[in-house]
Amino acid sequence: MQYAYQLCAQTNARYQDSLVSLSQKELRCMLNACGVAAEIEVRRLGGAPFLCFDAPALTPAQRAFLEGHSAIYMHCALEGELLRPLPPAKEPALPQDMPEILKYKGKTNTLFTQMLINLALAAGGQWNNPAPRILDPICGRGTTLYCALGRGMDAVGIDSDKRSVQEGVAYAQKWLQYHRLKHSVQHSSLTLPGGKSAPCATLRVQERELKLILADTRDTDHLTRKAPAHALVADLPYGVQHAPQENGRMSDLESLLRDALPAWRQALLPGCAAAIAFNTYTLKRDTLTQLVREAGFILPDGPEYADFSHWVEQAIQRDVLVALRP
Repeated sequence: MQYAYQLCAQTNARYQDSLVSLSQKELRCMLNACGVAAEIEVRRLGGAPFLCFDAPALTPAQRAFLEGHSAIYMHCALEGELLRPLPPAKEPALPQDMPEILKYKGKTNTLFTQMLINLALAAGGQWNNPAPRILDPICGRGTTLYCALGRGMDAVGIDSDKRSVQEGVAYAQKWLQYHRLKHSVQHSSLTLPGGKSAPCATLRVQERELKLILADTRDTDHLTRKAPAHALVADLPYGVQHAPQENGRMSDLESLLRDALPAWRQALLPGCAAAIAFNTYTLKRDTLTQLVREAGFILPDGPEYADFSHWVEQAIQRDVLVALRP
């Protein structure tokens, strides 16, 4: 059977070129994860870009996972010169506008965030998990969490910036109220070593849970001990304007990662994966690779996870490193 997946359009022509390449790599990782051996071809059909491949008829579980691809606009079967749209294998758990509405400086593109989630699930063998728990240990205002929740996943975010966490909680509550979704909100405090505590807000909707914790990312292992994650997604600071803070001063990113990565590894279930995005102008891939290995991670086999480098803007050349907890 021939499948043709139409890609979303982007107004930025340069990023559209990057999107096509990234989407092809993402789909290859997802197909490999769910046991589909296929060559992917980029084709233009009716003037629009499509990712096309031949494969035996996909199972409902395989289709449901592939429909979560970050940049797919429409899924079709290619029959001769005609496209037959395929009905969704799984209806969205919630309205899909949650990650898009909240705007702020430094926000990660939601398509890219969805790609990070897919790469972590694929590499960690969680592609068929109906309700994985997604962890973002440097979540900011929570874009990753909103992406995960909208796909029927549990989401846990940790950040040390009080304002970001408060705005994230307030936004999530307003969004749920606007859509008139029955939900509950619980405020609590999590205990940390040394008698410290971490404020926590937990929102529950449709049997799913979104949790935002105000804490240092280096305490991630303690905060997630009772419920480790099936996938970890982290979008590292890209430059000085987004640099981590420590006692009111700029913190060196490599030093922070050296301290935090072991805690991130412990926060994952064995065999599960982390997808870490970074700016190659401020952090070299070889340096990050060394840091994750020192923390006890291993890199997945196969070339499909080797290079996600792409241009974002003049000061940002972004890449993704995928790492597994053994």
